[in-house]
Amino acid sequence: MTPPPTKLIENAQWGVILAICGYGIFSGQDAIVKWLVMHDYQIFQILFVRSLTVTMISLIVGGRRGIAGVARSTNKVGLLLRAALLLSAWLCYYTAAKELALADLVTLYYAAPIFVTVMSIMLLREKVTPASWIAVIVGFVGVAIAANPTGRPEIWPALLVLVAASLWAFATILVRKIMHIEPTINQMLFTNGLFAIISAATLPFLWQTPSLFDGTLMVGLGFASGLGQYLLYESFRHAPASVIAPTEYTALVWAVILGYLIWQDLPTPTGLIGAALIVAASVIVMLGERKAKAA
Repeated sequence: MTPPPTKLIENAQWGVILAICGYGIFSGQDAIVKWLVMHDYQIFQILFVRSLTVTMISLIVGGRRGIAGVARSTNKVGLLLRAALLLSAWLCYYTAAKELALADLVTLYYAAPIFVTVMSIMLLREKVTPASWIAVIVGFVGVAIAANPTGRPEIWPALLVLVAASLWAFATILVRKIMHIEPTINQMLFTNGLFAIISAATLPFLWQTPSLFDGTLMVGLGFASGLGQYLLYESFRHAPASVIAPTEYTALVWAVILGYLIWQDLPTPTGLIGAALIVAASVIVMLGERKAKAA
């Protein structure tokens, strides 16, 4: 028997809180990936262990019902498209990372929330409030100030980052479109299972046996990714995509905190100003939603 569609609960403030926590966990994931890449592990190997771990967790949580839900899904095309978008975004982003300075990379990638806001109007017919537009603009300015990019990036790597941002934005929109018919566990099982299968095909050519510590990090990456994905998927169940979009900027705040705790990197004055603007962007969204509900 097919389970009833998942109810979409409009509770924007709770959605924003879930998204901020999810992006914080993703910042921790980025720190782990950075460590592993610095130790010469290939992206596909990291992706394989990460995706396999998330898939196993999803199977444990979802059980037979989760497998049956994926098998009986009538939205396999949407799930497949979203998985392809995310995989393409991953590859574009890390290919560009080899050529661009981190500051330029981060600044360009954070065009994604702007793409989400625009796509939410065109594809979802969402009504975007002035507060959301202001938050997107304020957040992007904050990222630009905090990243403090220097020089002019090469055109092709820069375009790759923008492509990655637009692909991630499109995938975000798809989450919102299919969330009312696809439970979170189904999306996690399908996407990560497909990632594990695709990346597994590359392992005979690039596998590097990890040390115990690095292997533990790879598995830990899967746990962090699984929890982050769950929180982010759930955030879209509670709030429109255009409301969630600006909260992605908070990932930079988390990155500053982790950078200090792990590598003792202290933020510059411009970094602090940018972080303040990023936090302000999410506050603007929450206040705007509260005002709209009160009206």
